[in-house]
Parts: sequence; C-alpha cells; structure tokens
Amino acid sequence: MSTQQVLVLAIVVVFVIAFVVTLIVLSANTQKVIDANEALVEKHNALLERNLLQEGELEEQKLALEEQRGLIDGLRRQQEELAAQIRNDAVDELTRLQQLTRGHREHIELTADMTDEQLMEYVDVQMEATRMYTNPSLSLKEAATALGLTQKRIGQLFKHHAKYANLNDYLSEKRFLLACRLIREHPQWKIEAVALAAGFQTRRTFQDVVKSRLGLTPSQLRQSLCNQDLA
Repeated sequence: MSTQQVLVLAIVVVFVIAFVVTLIVLSANTQKVIDANEALVEKHNALLERNLLQEGELEEQKLALEEQRGLIDGLRRQQEELAAQIRNDAVDELTRLQQLTRGHREHIELTADMTDEQLMEYVDVQMEATRMYTNPSLSLKEAATALGLTQKRIGQLFKHHAKYANLNDYLSEKRFLLACRLIREHPQWKIEAVALAAGFQTRRTFQDVVKSRLGLTPSQLRQSLCNQDLA
C-alpha cells in the first residue's frame, strides 16, 4: 500500500471517528433534551394536578360557604319569627293582665259593700265554681287574687266568722266534703287518690283531718259512707 493510500485511509478513519463521536455527542445531548422535556412535562402535570385540586377545594369551600349562608339565613328567620312571637306573647300577656286587673278591681268594687254573710256566700260560690281549693298549695294571696278580694278583706271575713278560724280551716272543710263525695262516687278509688283529688297534700294530711273531725280512719269513713248509701 502506497503512502498516499495510507494517508487517505487515515483521513477516512479520522472522519469516521469524528462522525461517530459527533453522533454520540448529539445522542447524549438529545437524551438530555428529552429528559429535560420529560421533567418539564412532569412538572407541568404536577402543577395541573395541584391547580385541579385547588379548584376542587375552592369549589368545596364555595359550597360550604353557600351552606353556611343558608344556615345563617335560616337562623336569622328563626330569630325574627321568635322575636315576633315574643312580641305577640308579650302583648297578649299584657292584655290578659290588664283584663285581670280590671276584673280584680270590679270584684273589689262589687264586694266592698257586702256583709260578711253575703261575702261568705260569694266566696262559697266562687270556690265551688273554680274548685280552687283542690290546689293543695293554695295560699291566701292566690285565693285573694282569684276571688278578686284583698288579703286583708279575707282575713277579716274569717276573723269574724263563727265556724272557721281562718282560710286554711275553711279550705280543709271544703276538701273534706269533696273527699266524702268522691268516696261515694268512686268507691273503688284508693284513699290516697281520693285525698290528692280533693286537694290534700298527702294521705296523712287527709287521715289527720278525718280523725280530728270524726274520730275515724279514712277506711272507716269509706265503710260508713258505703253503709249509708246502702241504707
């Protein structure tokens, strides 16, 4: 092989090597570009997913806010309705109190000139009509209000009365008479049921009243009344 041929072959080999090296370099750069693009795509996808999540969260927050707004509106309507109801109830209660006060004043005027006998008859009628004496905790103040009298007037009435020492004595007799009537009308009732229905606080209270008035026990009173009905 001549020198010229060797030189040409060497040049060819150099070119081939240079070409291969260039291909290798280009391939490496291309891979870097591909890797960089893939990284960018992944980053873009991550940002997209984050944006979608944020949009979803924003939508959920929006729905939650709308729900809260609905609840607040509902509560506001309830408050307005409650306030209106309270106002109406207050007006009704004020009207009732005004009527009660007017009625109380009219009762006082009506009974002002009554004699003790007439007033006692009035008290009896009102007691039987309302049966307020069946309230075991009925006080002088409550009785006076219901009867349209002053406490002082009721106190004076029983102070001058020959039969009753005070209001409690009068109430005790009314309850005792009602208990006797209940025993006749409902002989199957237990003594305790009779006592409570008549206005006594306990069976023992009824027992003490029966004992002090008749010297009998409630069971003996029941038997005596039943015997009278049979006779």
